[in-house]
Amino acid sequence: MTNLHEELSRLITKQGLDVFADGEATIIHRAATKAVIPTGGTPPDDATPEHLLVRALIVITTYEDSEDFLDWCDEFGYSASDPAHLSDFKSIGEGIANFQALIGEERLSELGMLLRIGQAISLARPR
Repeated sequence: MTNLHEELSRLITKQGLDVFADGEATIIHRAATKAVIPTGGTPPDDATPEHLLVRALIVITTYEDSEDFLDWCDEFGYSASDPAHLSDFKSIGEGIANFQALIGEERLSELGMLLRIGQAISLARPR
């Protein structure tokens, strides 16, 4: 099984991506295309590009697993009547579309699946 971190390293190199944090967002950039994924928190100062992409993938998979905005709000305990949350939700959707434009919809789906597999394995390990 492919290690997600190694796969993300290959993706960054092969696609020539620039990945960095800007406040609470992960920015994935190449040429004229930029994907901004709000991650809901500022990453540690020593976060690697791979770590930033994992943060973005967690947000993306949670967004994709939600049926709609109300379901997404329920997942996080957000008030659906707060316009800031609707703005975040829309920004995530736009960021996903731009990330897909950078690497392809199928590739993004594969990375999301690798993340889910890693999470399932981690949860299944005895503590």
